[in-house]
Amino acid sequence: MKMKLSKEAKIGIIALITLIGFFWGLNFLKGINIFKPIDEYYAEYDNIQGLLESGIVYLNGYKVGNVRSIHFNSKHPGKIIVRFALEEKVKIPVNSIAMITSSSMISEIKDISLFLSDSSKLASPGDTLIGRLDKGMFAFIEPVKYQAEETLANIDSVLCIIRNILDKTARVNIQHSIANLDSITASINGSLGADGNITKSLDNLEKITSALRNKSEELSSILVNFSAFSDSLASSEIKAAINNTNKTLAETSVILEKINRGQGTAGMLVNSDTLYQNLKNAAGNLDILIKDLNEHPKKYVHFSVFGRKNESKKSR
Repeated sequence: MKMKLSKEAKIGIIALITLIGFFWGLNFLKGINIFKPIDEYYAEYDNIQGLLESGIVYLNGYKVGNVRSIHFNSKHPGKIIVRFALEEKVKIPVNSIAMITSSSMISEIKDISLFLSDSSKLASPGDTLIGRLDKGMFAFIEPVKYQAEETLANIDSVLCIIRNILDKTARVNIQHSIANLDSITASINGSLGADGNITKSLDNLEKITSALRNKSEELSSILVNFSAFSDSLASSEIKAAINNTNKTLAETSVILEKINRGQGTAGMLVNSDTLYQNLKNAAGNLDILIKDLNEHPKKYVHFSVFGRKNESKKSR
């Protein structure tokens, strides 16, 4: 006998099959195959940057699992625990990293990428992996952003200072300075022109250089003659004459030294006080004699016509 199912049983079986189909379809849409064996792991994060429970887990760009649940860690407030399932055939070494990444540079969809460590020890299902957050372009943009904000603030402060300093008088002075600078620039341009002083000076320098280049042979001849003259001086008897002069000066120095010590006739003449006194006395006596001769000439000279006769008489 065939067993007949009641109408209620048939409705229950259909409802169960529908629920199973709905559950399988929902997981299929999430990318979860409920008929494949899986291993579950955990990772802890400070910030998941919008990761959803439908997120995909990649290993070297290949899909190996899905995120199953996300919840706060009751033991560590502020920490977020992510549970994800991997295919049973995927082996994870300990100290591997589960990094939250963006699926593209412009997309807000977040996934998990596994970075395996080089450890030989494997993690067991249910272990907690190291959770990291890949900021992507924000890792480069945020520091630049902060630096740009600081730079803009500094520029604003500088502009405020400049605005306060540069009053009307200062602006007029700056305008005069710029005008003077324009005038100096114009003067320099004029000097650098075809008829300018600098151009003329350069032309004159070029002419002098050309003249020296043309007279190079004559200059070489003059240098050769000067060299020959120097050789002639070196080979002449000037050196011997200089040596004789030095010898003569040395001998003269010895003679003067002897005179200073009173040696020899010249030394006695120079250093003897007695000779000086005798010469002084003789000069004094000579002076007295000359004075007496001037006053009494007859005492020394007789002018007589018969002088010779008287002398002859006396002789008799």
